[in-house]
Amino acid sequence: MPNTCCVTNCRGNYDAENKVAVFSFPKVEELKLKWIQAIPRRDLVVTKNTKVCEKHFTDDDIERVSTFYKESTGETLIAKLKKPRLKEGATPKIFPHCPSYLSSTKVARDGPEVRKLNLEEQHLHKAIADSLLTKEQYDNKFSFQNFVEMQNCFTINEVPPFWSIIHKDKHIIFLSLVITDCVPCITYAITINDVLQLSISYKGQNLSKHKDTKLPIKVSNFNQVLDILKNYETNVINYDNPLDDNLYFVTSSLKKSMNLVEDKFKFLIEFFIEQLHLLKLNPVRYRYSSNMLIFSSLLFHISPQAYKFMRHSGNLILPDPSTIRKVSSMLRSSPVYEQQDKYFLSYAKQIFSKISDGDHNVFLLLDEIHMKPFMDYKGGNIVGNSYDNANLATSAHVFMLNSISSSFKDVVHIVPVSHIVAEDLFTLLKKIILALEEIGFKVMGIVTDNNSINRKAVSNFNNPPQFQVQYQHPADEKRPLFYLIDSVHLIKCVRNNWINQKNGYFMYYPQFEGEENSVQTASFSVLRKLYDIESSELLKFGIGLTRKALWPTNLERQNVSLALKIFSSNLVKGLLELGEKHSLMHYDDTANFLNIFCTWWDIANVKTVTKGKHKNNPMAEPITDSLNDIKKEFLKKFIAWLDKYEKMDSNNGRFSRETHSALRQTSQAFLSVTEYCCNNLNMSYLLLGKIQTDKLKSRFGQYRSMSGDQYHISIRQLYETENKLRISRELKLISHTSGSFDIDLFDNCDQDENSVEIIDDFFQDIEVSNSDIDKVADSLPVITYLAGYCSHSAHKNVKCYKCRKKLLTDKEMDVDNFKLIKSCDRGGLLYPSEFVTNIVLHIYIVTQKLISEKYELQFLKVQNQRNLVMKLVEELLMSKDMWDFSVCSCGYTFEKVIAKIMKSATNTLLNNYCKIKNDKQKGSKTKKKRKLETLSEIKNTSSLLEKKTKTNTK
Repeated sequence: MPNTCCVTNCRGNYDAENKVAVFSFPKVEELKLKWIQAIPRRDLVVTKNTKVCEKHFTDDDIERVSTFYKESTGETLIAKLKKPRLKEGATPKIFPHCPSYLSSTKVARDGPEVRKLNLEEQHLHKAIADSLLTKEQYDNKFSFQNFVEMQNCFTINEVPPFWSIIHKDKHIIFLSLVITDCVPCITYAITINDVLQLSISYKGQNLSKHKDTKLPIKVSNFNQVLDILKNYETNVINYDNPLDDNLYFVTSSLKKSMNLVEDKFKFLIEFFIEQLHLLKLNPVRYRYSSNMLIFSSLLFHISPQAYKFMRHSGNLILPDPSTIRKVSSMLRSSPVYEQQDKYFLSYAKQIFSKISDGDHNVFLLLDEIHMKPFMDYKGGNIVGNSYDNANLATSAHVFMLNSISSSFKDVVHIVPVSHIVAEDLFTLLKKIILALEEIGFKVMGIVTDNNSINRKAVSNFNNPPQFQVQYQHPADEKRPLFYLIDSVHLIKCVRNNWINQKNGYFMYYPQFEGEENSVQTASFSVLRKLYDIESSELLKFGIGLTRKALWPTNLERQNVSLALKIFSSNLVKGLLELGEKHSLMHYDDTANFLNIFCTWWDIANVKTVTKGKHKNNPMAEPITDSLNDIKKEFLKKFIAWLDKYEKMDSNNGRFSRETHSALRQTSQAFLSVTEYCCNNLNMSYLLLGKIQTDKLKSRFGQYRSMSGDQYHISIRQLYETENKLRISRELKLISHTSGSFDIDLFDNCDQDENSVEIIDDFFQDIEVSNSDIDKVADSLPVITYLAGYCSHSAHKNVKCYKCRKKLLTDKEMDVDNFKLIKSCDRGGLLYPSEFVTNIVLHIYIVTQKLISEKYELQFLKVQNQRNLVMKLVEELLMSKDMWDFSVCSCGYTFEKVIAKIMKSATNTLLNNYCKIKNDKQKGSKTKKKRKLETLSEIKNTSSLLEKKTKTNTK
C-alpha cells in the first residue's frame, strides 16, 4: 500500500487509527544504505513508494516548525510546518516491536557554536527590554491619555513663542498670526479637540493631509505635537510673499494629490503645476518643460489658428510660435529635405536607431497619390514640380516600410512626379532598397498595386526583365527579393472585372475542387435582385449589402470596404437562404464564387494572431509552413484553379489578363514568403495582412483629412502633413509618474444623450396584435438573429449566472427560428431566450408601424426617435405582463438588462431605416439622370431627322 511504513511489525497508515507522517528514503546512496542497515528487515527492496513513518525517529531528528532570526528586533520567529521533515543526516533509530538492542535512544546535544548563539540571544533580549523600559519612562513624562493630562503637559512643557495658544473648554488652539499693515491674519491654525484629534487649517481651509498622514490624526505625545508646530513654523517663515504663499499651498496640494488620481490624469496635474509656476515669472524669463514644448508643438502643427486663439485668450501660458518653429526646425523631419541627396532617407536613419531588432525585417510598400498640380513658395522654398523635371507634379510616389513581425510602420520617402517611366522607377526603387539595407533594414520584398509601370519596373530586377515571384536581392545575392501585388487592390480588381463584363454581369469559372471541367456561372445581377427583394426590409438575410456596393461610382470603386460587402460570408448565406425561395438564377454558383474569394481574403487579410480565434474562423488564423496547414492547402488549390481558369475557352465572362496574372503571382508569393520566413527567419507563423498597402492607403486618408478634407491636395500640403505625423511620432509626452506615451492626432469622443421621451397622443393607438406577429413570421429567423446580437450586448455587462440564464437558451434546441443563427455559427454565437426574442419582435413591429405612411412624418419630427420606440414597447410589454421588474439575488435589476436589449435592437433597426432612405434617394437621382439623358438623346435625334427631312425636301 502507498504511504505505509515498511518497518517490520509497524502498522503506520495501515488503518484509520494509525495515521502518521511518513518519509521517503534519501537519494544520497551513503545515507540510504545507513537506513537499510538500521531497519530490521531482511532483503528490503527500496522503491519510490517505500516509506518509513515518524515512529522510528527521535523527536530531535524531526523538524515540525521553521525558525527565522529577525536581526532588526533580535527575535526568533517560529512557524509551524504543514508537513514535518527530517533533519539532515537523520536515520531511523526506534523500533518498538523489535528487540531493544536494535533501537537507539541517544539525545542530540547542541554544539558549542549553537550554545554560544543562544547565550548571545538571551543577552540581546535583556538589552532590548532595558532600552524599552527607559523609553517608556521617557514617554510617560511627555505622553497623555486624555484632554486634562494634555492640558497639564502643555502647561509644564515649553511651546515655541511663534505660536499663540488659546485654551478652550474642549479645545487647545495654536495660531500662527501674521500682521501686515497693522492687520492680523491667521495663516495656520492647529487645533486639538477633547478626544485628542489634531486638525490643521490654512487660511480657513482644512488640510486633508500632513506629509503622508491623513488628517485629523490622533495625538498622545507632546513631542509629536511639537514636531508638527515646528514644521509649519518653518513654512510660514520661508514663504512670506502672499502670492508665493498661495501658489505654494496650491502646488503642494496638487503634488500631494498626484497619487490619488489615475495615471491618465497625472499629466493634467503636472500641467497645472507648471502653469502656476509660470504665473510667478516675468514673461521674458519663461522656461518651459519638455512636455509643454512637445504638447505645444503638436497643437501648433495640428491647427496654427487654434493655437493662436488659445494663446491670445489668456487662459493658458503657451510658448511663442517662433519658439515652436525653432524646436521643429531642429528635427528636420520634413520630406522636403529628403529630396536632396545629402539628406536622402535621413528620417529612416533616425527611426532605425529607435526601433527594436524585431522591426528590421520589412516590406517596402509603394503606392501613388494623385495631387493638384500647384507650385508653392513658402519660407524660401519652392515645391510643386516633379522630382526629375520642371513640370508640375500631378502625383507622388509614397514609400512606406512595414515590419512583418511587429506594429512598426512609417513613410520613409516621397517622390513627386508628373510622368514616370518604368526604367526611372526601377532606378529609384533600387536606390531606396540599397540605402535602406545600408542603414540596417532587411528589405524582404516590394508590394505595389497592379499598375503596368510598377510591374515593368520591378521586372527589371531580373536580367532580362521578367515578371516573377522573387528576384535576386540587389544588396545580397544569397537573399531573395519578393514581389507581391497588393491583396487589397486585387479584391477590388476582381469585383470591378465582374461589374465590367459586357455579357450581363456573368462570370464563367471552372469548378474549384475535383477533376471535372464543368463551367459554373456567377451572376452579379443575382446580387442586385437579392438586394431589390430585401430593399424595403429592416432586417435582411443579405447583411451589409448596400446600393453603393452594387452600383458603385468610379470613385467608389476604389473603396475596398464596398468591395468587401460583395465578398462577404453573410451574403453567401443570404443567397443560399433566399435563392431557391425566389428562384434566383445561378444563385448557388454565385455563392460558390463568392465563397472562393471570401476564403482567399480571410487568409490574405490576417493582421493579428488572435483574429481566427476571435472570429472562430480557422482560415483567419496566421499561416504557417506546416504540411497540414489548411490555408496553405487552399492557396495551392487556388493556384491550380487559376491555371484551369486560364485554359478555359472563353473570350468573355472572365478575369482580365492582368488581374488573373496578379492573382496567381500573389498567391504563389504568399506561399514562398511563408516558407522563407518560417525556415530562414525561424518564425512560427506569418501575418499576411502585413504584406499589403492598406496602411499606406490609411496614411493617404490622414493626408487628406489634415489638409481640410480635400481629395486633391498639393505637394506642399502633403509634405506638411507628413511632417506633422512624423513630429507626433518623434515627440512623445513624458511624465515622471506615467512614463512616455504617444499622442493620437485623431482621437475623437462621442456624446451619448439619454433623454426621456414623452409619448405624444398621436402614437398612443399603436399596438401589437397577433395578426401583426403573423405578418412577420417569414422574418422570424432574422429577428431571432438580431435578438442573439442584443443578448450578446447585454450579456457582456451581466456577471450573475441567474441573470445570464434569462437572456440565453440551450443551443441544442431544434427551433425553426434558430436556422439562420445555426448556419452562421462557428461556435461563438448566442441563442436568445424566448423572452429576449419577444422584446425584439415587439420593437421590430412597432418600428415598422412608426415608419409607415400614417406615422412616418410625425415620427421623424420627434427629438429622439430611439427613446420613443423604447417607451412605446415598454408600455406594450407592461400591458401584456411581459415586463420583468424582478431584482436578482445579486442586487441587479433586470429592468436595466431589458433597456440594453431594447437599445441595441432599436439602434440596428433605425440605422437600417436611414440606409434604406439614402439608397432610395440616390436611386431616384440616378433614374432622373438616366431619364434626362434619354430625353436629350431623343431630342437630338429628332432635331437631326428634322434637318435631314428639310434637306431632302429642298
